[in-house]
Amino acid sequence: MTRERGWMVRRLPVGMQEDRILVALVSILEEVAESVQQHADQTAFLADPAVTPEVLLSWLGRFIDAPDTENLPPDQRRDLLRDAGSLILRKGTNEHVRTLVAPYVSGALEVDDDGGIYRIGQAPTTEGRVRVRAGSITHGTPSDLLKLVRSITPSHCVVSLEIGGVPLPAEER
Repeated sequence: MTRERGWMVRRLPVGMQEDRILVALVSILEEVAESVQQHADQTAFLADPAVTPEVLLSWLGRFIDAPDTENLPPDQRRDLLRDAGSLILRKGTNEHVRTLVAPYVSGALEVDDDGGIYRIGQAPTTEGRVRVRAGSITHGTPSDLLKLVRSITPSHCVVSLEIGGVPLPAEER
């Protein structure tokens, strides 16, 4: 999509639009931004997991900062990468964790955390806990799943994993 010429200049406050030098600088930035934006507009076509060769799926996952998907069948890898790409702005959230863990488990999947979005000074004191409960693991091992959850949650969080009602043994944590 090409934006209309002057789109960036028109966003300047009215008084600044009268400054010839500032308008010239912003116009240069607009030209550069337009070429970058055109590339960004085409990303959906350049990095579509549905048509990416299987050997490049891991690379694509790293490109969008998705966790390793080697334990999944190719179709599920493609679906996971598509979903992870759409959640890139929601990284570390409950929805993000649930989306990335779901292909590896079956049965009920619950993700509980004590995080949230609060106004300045109104956030409660939390321990930074993330608890994932699933019926069973369909791909990989409990250790693989724990490693996955740790890789997609903020580093300060304490992660616990429960499979089929049984907590992961302490030696695997």
